[in-house]
Parts: sequence; structure tokens; C-alpha cells
Amino acid sequence: MNSKIGIMDIGSNSIRLVIYEITETGAYRIVQECKEAARLSEKVGTNGRMEREAIRSIAPLLRQFITVCRMHEVVRMRAAATAAIRNAANSDEIVQWIAEETGLTLEILSGEQEGYAGFLGVVNTMNVNDGIIIDIGGGSTEITLFRERQRLHTVSFPFGAVNTNSRFGQEVRNGEWSPQQIEEMESFVRSSLQDHDWIFSNPGLPFIGLGGTLRTLAKINQKRQDYSLPVTHHYEMTTEDVDYFYVSLPHLPYEKRKKTAGLSKDRADIIVPGLVILKTIFEAAHGSTYLVSGAGLRDGLFHELVNSEKPVVDNPLITSIRNILSFAVPVSEEHVKRVNEYAVRLYDELVDVWADVSSSAMDKRLLLTAATLYKTGAALNYYHFRQHSVFWILHAGIGGLSHQETVLAALIADYHPKNRTPRLLRTHADILEPSDEERVHRLGSLLQLAIGMDRSESGIITSINPTTGDDALHLRLESMGEPILEQRELEAVAKDFQKAWNLTLSWSILPSSNF
Repeated sequence: MNSKIGIMDIGSNSIRLVIYEITETGAYRIVQECKEAARLSEKVGTNGRMEREAIRSIAPLLRQFITVCRMHEVVRMRAAATAAIRNAANSDEIVQWIAEETGLTLEILSGEQEGYAGFLGVVNTMNVNDGIIIDIGGGSTEITLFRERQRLHTVSFPFGAVNTNSRFGQEVRNGEWSPQQIEEMESFVRSSLQDHDWIFSNPGLPFIGLGGTLRTLAKINQKRQDYSLPVTHHYEMTTEDVDYFYVSLPHLPYEKRKKTAGLSKDRADIIVPGLVILKTIFEAAHGSTYLVSGAGLRDGLFHELVNSEKPVVDNPLITSIRNILSFAVPVSEEHVKRVNEYAVRLYDELVDVWADVSSSAMDKRLLLTAATLYKTGAALNYYHFRQHSVFWILHAGIGGLSHQETVLAALIADYHPKNRTPRLLRTHADILEPSDEERVHRLGSLLQLAIGMDRSESGIITSINPTTGDDALHLRLESMGEPILEQRELEAVAKDFQKAWNLTLSWSILPSSNF
């Protein structure tokens, strides 16, 4: 029986609740998320204390979050506080007040713990082996270095987008930052990094951003470029993209900045200090590019809670696919395993034909994704499931895939070379490489062939033996009976396969040795 897990994050800028549904086998999905801006960093007085009145101001929200958990029948809850409460002079007293006002048992995360949770959120959802994670919160900034998916260093600085806005943006007029104010903040951030040599000694790594600053910049950039896939997880931004915002956003009047497409009004004032922190640290570390992670602290806290002995997953893509297939997707797990197995067998036989442009590791990730998720859309409507599957793959935020790979997987899953495929190739030309059109046709037609060999989803064909030679591919198939549906499907997809691969296709069917 499935159960519900609640993760509450009392941050310096906002307070969030995420509720996960988890199966007995460990598959999970988010079923509810609530967020409210709180700006707790601004409620810390000059004496470093946060008074009880500030806690009373957020208590109704916390009580409502608890009610939401009760409505969802949450069986386990983890409530964690970050920098605003952690750095308050009376943090222990705050924990007691929250317990008295709400009944909530609050855990205060250290900077190290916060950084580690963010690291888990990244490595469990992205196909990145090495990188620097930067989590710019309201009252702190965590930087984490990882290599080969192993965390090496984490440091937490007691400054974030909210408290630096209070410190350096006090004299800002109409929201416009002066060059001097920006330089003062840059100097402050650079000086804070000096005792951490590892930040400077690992150049050329991608910067993976958590939290609202980089995610907001990504949304603005996607609007500005009319980007064809409005998903932030694993979205990549160049140094030129961020430099553009660095010379434009600080000098916009506040009222005009609020109207920027992709920028929420409650972040219009703190986007500039967050941007200054991001770019200053990126340049100091000599980063290569910016990547956005949609998963972070709350996801890491979840993994720590439910997988305490092994919180790092082995393969983000396989984990993500398992999660999708575990929740009401009307497709046989054995069927999609066979389809993927057949597709890989065919690919391994054909890869030499395509050695000039093929990338085996990437191609097999694409085949795995498309083969296992091509029928997910049947959960909405069986008769149009392929189109719905495309939307699902594009927008599900599949862990372990870049945006380019996500688009390719969707195109391969819904391969229809006469109309839908060319249209989708044009729609996503801004994401794809020139060589990807051939990749889609070859892998798409190959997948349709693999699906065809189990058209009845019964496993009637028990063995396939593909061989190439003389510009031809021959399939030697063993079957437990007469595979009428499979033969008809092979005939239907043969023409597209032959055109994509420039190979003649034939097959023979023999009685299975196991029959």
C-alpha cells in the first residue's frame, strides 16, 4: 500500500511543503506542493534575534501546512529550517516557540547538511558526474564541489539574496543599482571566498544552480528566446546569457523590472543581489556553463529520510522511468523490457552502419527512455496515446536527460516520419543539433521495429537474432506460435526502417526451441 511523506522547508525567503507518494517498492512522485513567501531573513533584528511576534506571523501558515498533511494522510514528516533560523542568535528559542505555536518539531540544518541535501537533489536527477552546485537562498549560499557523483567539499556562507539586498540595496533608488553598489557587493562576495582554495582550483566545471535565482533567470531567458521547451530542470544557460542579465536587470526601475516576462513580482527586488552572488562566484571558480536543477533541498531531505543508508541513486534515468511507470501507466512492464531489449539488440547489430555520427551511450539512453515510456499516454487516452506520450516525456522532467535528449526521446517514441516527426523537428530546432534529424529517423524506425516484434505484448516471439550483410538486415525470429499481429506490424514499419537505414529488411520465423 502506498504511503505519503511530507517535507517542510522553512527557508529564509519562503516556506514550502512538498508531499510525496511512495510505493512499497520505493517509487515516488510529488502529489502536492504549497509555497508562501515569508522573508524570514528580514525579520532578524539588529541584535541578531528573531522575536516571537515574527514566529506568530508564520504560525497560521505552518498550521495550515500541517492540516494539508493530515488531509493527505501523511505518515512521516520532516520539517527543516535553514539560514534565517540557523543564524539567529536565539535559534533554540525559535524552535521552542514554533513547537508551542504549531506542535511542529523543527530540525535546524547546518550549512553542511543543507549543502549535502542539495547535492542529493542534483545527483539523483541529473546525468552530471562532475560539477559545482550553488544554492542561493534568502539568507545563505551553499557551494558544493562533486566529482564522479561524490561530494568532496561544501561550504555555507551567511549571505543570500534577501539579506544582501537589505545590506547593499538600502540606497537603491527606484530599484536601480548603481555600478558602485554592485562593485561593493562583488568585493564582499569575493573576499568571503578567500579561505576556500578548492573553489578556485577546479576550473571548467558546470555550475548547477538551485533555488530561485538561477531558476528565475532561466524562465526569463526562455521567454526572451522563445524557447520551445518551457521546462527549467536541466536547462542550460551560457555565460553570455547571464552576462546579458547582469548588464540589464540591475539598471531597470523596480516597476519596470516587475513586468519582465518570467520574473515573479515577489522576486523582483532580490533577483539583482542573487544575480551578483551567482556571477561573482561563477567567475571566481572559472565555471564553464550554467545548469538549472529543479530538484534540490527538499528532494535531498526526502532521500535522506526514506533511503538513509543509500541516499544516492545508482542511475537517475532508470529511477525516473521507474517512478513514472509505477503510477497508473497502463503498460506491461515485461512488454517494455522486451521492446528495449529488442531495440538494443538491433542497435548493436546496426551501430557499425552508423559509426560516423552515432554516440552509443547517448543512443541507448534515448532508446531506453522511448521504449519504456512510448505508451505512457494511454493513461489519458489509448487511441491517441502516442501524442500524449510525447507531451508526457517532454514535460515530466525526466531525471538524467538533457533538454536535447528529452526532445529526442519524445520524437523517437512517437516516430511518424510523414507528418508529426517533421513538425516536431521544426518546433524544437532551437534545441537540436543538425545531426539529430538523422538520429531521430534511425532510432525512431528501429524502435518501431522493436515494438512490432511484440505487437501483441504477449512475448510470443521468444528470441531475435539480427544479422547484417550485403546492405540488408535479416531477423531470425523464434516464436511460440504463429505471430500474426507481429508479422502484420513488421510489414507496416518495414518501409520506414529501410528508408532510414538504407537497408533491405527481411525476416524468418521459426518455432521456439522452448515451445
